[in-house]
Amino acid sequence: MFSDNDTLESLKLRLKSVTKQKLSKEREVLKLRNKERSLTDELNTTKAGVEYLTEQLEHLKNQITQSKHQISMIDMCMASEDLKIETHIDILNEHLQGFQQLFDRDRREMEQRLKEQRDKEAKIQEDLRQKEKQIAEENQRQMREAAAIDEECEVIERECAVLRKRNNAIMLKLRKRLLEAENARREAMKRNASQTSITNNIEPN
Repeated sequence: MFSDNDTLESLKLRLKSVTKQKLSKEREVLKLRNKERSLTDELNTTKAGVEYLTEQLEHLKNQITQSKHQISMIDMCMASEDLKIETHIDILNEHLQGFQQLFDRDRREMEQRLKEQRDKEAKIQEDLRQKEKQIAEENQRQMREAAAIDEECEVIERECAVLRKRNNAIMLKLRKRLLEAENARREAMKRNASQTSITNNIEPN
């Protein structure tokens, strides 16, 4: 009888210990889930930032397209001006031979303006190339950061899966021990009932 009580007390103590371990594991799982949610929020924030940069890139592309259109218009205007200049040159050559020096001076000034315009266009093109390069580098950096966050999330998910497996194993062991304790209790009750029946049968004699 005392041995059965001792066994029950031992099982209760072990059950209490296993329960504490289970609660501790559940708290660890909860912490990991909170961390996972936090990282998910950070990932969403980073994705939103990437989307914003993508919109900015699209806007800049539109600006580049507009600038190219403006340059095309400038080229057309320059071609038109060149045509006008050539027409004026022909007229001056035919009717104003005496003003050759003045015309040459005007032509040099126009050529200087054209050179300055071409230099300006070249600078605009270089600035556009630099901006495109910077945007491409920034986009690559954002993509690397997003990939690193995705990889970190995958690691966390694997860790959570391991914790869930461990928790399931602990629960299975706990159920097995509870079943063993219940069986032991039933066997003890059967033995006690059997001893009581024997004692009752002996006493009248």
